[in-house]
Order: sequence, then C-alpha cells, then structure tokens
Amino acid sequence: MQRVIHKEGAAVNRLTQLGLTVDDIHAALSAGQGEARAWSEAAPRVMPGMARWGRINEHFRIRTGRKDWTYENPGGLPLTIDPSGELAIVATTGDSQTGCLTGAPPTTKYAKGATYQKVVEDNEQLPLFFVEAEVGPKLHDAAEAPRATWILLYHVTVRGIAAELSLPGEITPQGYVSRWTERILVPFYTFEDVSIGDDERDEDGQGFDVAVERR
Repeated sequence: MQRVIHKEGAAVNRLTQLGLTVDDIHAALSAGQGEARAWSEAAPRVMPGMARWGRINEHFRIRTGRKDWTYENPGGLPLTIDPSGELAIVATTGDSQTGCLTGAPPTTKYAKGATYQKVVEDNEQLPLFFVEAEVGPKLHDAAEAPRATWILLYHVTVRGIAAELSLPGEITPQGYVSRWTERILVPFYTFEDVSIGDDERDEDGQGFDVAVERR
C-alpha cells in the first residue's frame, strides 16, 4: 500500500474524515501537559511523563465520547474507538521525528509489547479487505475485517508538543513501530509559556503493555 503523508489543510481535512479535529488532539495534549506539571521534582523521575501519557489518553476519550466514541483496554492498551467500531486510536510517545515531514519516519520512543504487536499485525491485513470490488465482499463474508488501529504519536519539546496521527504498518522485532502506511501531521501545539516544557522525563506507560519474547 502506498504511504501517504497529510500536512496543513490536507491534514485537517483527513482528520475531519475520521471524525476528529485539531482541537480534539490539542485539548488532549494540553490536558496531558497540565497533568505532567502537577508533579514536582521530588516525584519519581518517570511520573510526569507517565501522568502526561495517562491524561492524554483519558482526555481524548472524554472529549471524543461527546461524539459517541467508546473505549476498550485490551491487554492494558487504552484504545479509543470510533462509533463505527472500525477505527481505534491510542496515544504514545514518539521520537524526535514525530510530526516532521522530512527525514526518516518517526518511531515509537519505547519498545512495545505483545498487544501493540497484535494491532500492528492486524493493520498489516487491512489491504486484503480493501481490494477490488469482486474480491472484497468475499473476504468480508469469510471473516470480519480487522479494526484499523492508529497511533497518536507525540513528542514533547521546550516550545511545545509535536504530534501526528498515523497508521502503523510495521513493528520491528525489537518492538518499535517504525513504518507507517498513512501519517497525518497535526499542527504543532505551542506552549503559552515556553518555560513549562520538559522533554527529559517522558515515559508513556509502556509498562502496562506486556512484552513478548521472540524466539
């Protein structure tokens, strides 16, 4: 499948097609940053980042819930699911290439475990269910099409948060999502006070995803 990158107006339009707005994402990022700031330097080093991760996913669920989205937690993975049930989203930290149009594609900042591997493998099957008209219905009759699981990648800097909503297409044996079928580059979320950024203590709750041992 051809890889597609949406930016600026095209990104906004693509989000609209998915039932989302830039404000939906920025509101979640803002809520997460506020939660991270609530922790002092006396807290364990990972807590601000973990709190940000948890709050982003929670606030995104609350906001989209007003549009009849729902959520599930398979294997501890906090999925937010659109009303059709055909699309799910989970937020997690990305590397410094998150939101960048040029250079190497981004990767997840941390290795993921069995649950992430399962949803990425399901995504890899999606092209089989969106082929020419004569074949598609037969496949749908044989088995239910897998749900498309997107990742809301975010990367915290001293100026703000870069983000993108992207459809993972491949996960490495080490557990990093490194290839994307489609990327929607979300406009940069700028902090009102640039002094509040903290990109050093940035965990994302990956401990809740059970790691898988490859033989």
